[in-house]
Amino acid sequence: MKNSFLTIVFSCAAAAVLLITGYRSLLQEGLVRRVPVQAVHVGAGGDSAASAMDETTDNGAETIGEAAREDFVCSIDTREDTSLTADSDEGPVQGADSDEEPVQKADSDEAFVQDLDSDEKTVRNVDPDNIRRVALTFDDGPHPIWTVKLLDGLAERGVRATFFVIGENIPGNEEIIVRMDQEGHLIGNHTFNHVKISDLSVEAACEQVEQTSALVKAITGKDTEYVRPPFGSWREDLECSFEMFPVLWDVDPLDWTTKNTSDVVRRVLEAVEPDDIILLHDCYESSVDAALQIVDALRELGYEFVTVDELILE
Repeated sequence: MKNSFLTIVFSCAAAAVLLITGYRSLLQEGLVRRVPVQAVHVGAGGDSAASAMDETTDNGAETIGEAAREDFVCSIDTREDTSLTADSDEGPVQGADSDEEPVQKADSDEAFVQDLDSDEKTVRNVDPDNIRRVALTFDDGPHPIWTVKLLDGLAERGVRATFFVIGENIPGNEEIIVRMDQEGHLIGNHTFNHVKISDLSVEAACEQVEQTSALVKAITGKDTEYVRPPFGSWREDLECSFEMFPVLWDVDPLDWTTKNTSDVVRRVLEAVEPDDIILLHDCYESSVDAALQIVDALRELGYEFVTVDELILE
């Protein structure tokens, strides 16, 4: 009887360890979302050669944080990042190990960034003829403070990015849109009110993108042909007044869930690959700081930065 009791206790303990280990592994895998990029060419006249966008991860499962993202809108009414779920820089959210180095070895053995927080960054064996490209994209601006800081940092580094702007954030920030255009950044469309396109009628969906495009065109003279649908949700039957290329992303570090800059940097650098599109937000100081550190780290790894049209159309 005693041996049977000990066997049962041992079996239960082993099962508990396996469950905890599996759960922590799932959390860790969810820290960086990799979503297949699909660009759908939607013609104004209706001769669209498109298929519906995939809203799932590579294994078809719903991504971590997607439910929360449904209700998320980036606020620009305050200088504080009050809408973020983490209250301090003490550590990352969603099970990340805060003891991990903020920058780890890239997939390739060609180069290695030693430590992002240290001035002693080293690069080894980077092949100058093997240029690797990546596109930085920013959603939910323009923000009167953090977008300006980001533009300053990108200008200092000679880097061009893609900004998917929300129409209702443009009035009062027209000079920021002018600057984006003049400095060679691509201005994309993120709807007027940050709404889920697939929940709207064709007319209402077109109005969302057309309103934002009209504001940008009044400032720059250009339509916003590249559209990032909020929540990654698009409808393929849109026949709006101008041609659109909906664009998703490859790497999403869920920067809106944390104020921890180094954590966002680590999540991106652990996942990024050549020709990836990285999703960030230019309405948080932590995300802007992370973006500039990501630029510095990836450059040392031999990457160059392009706008999304250069990745999609070439």
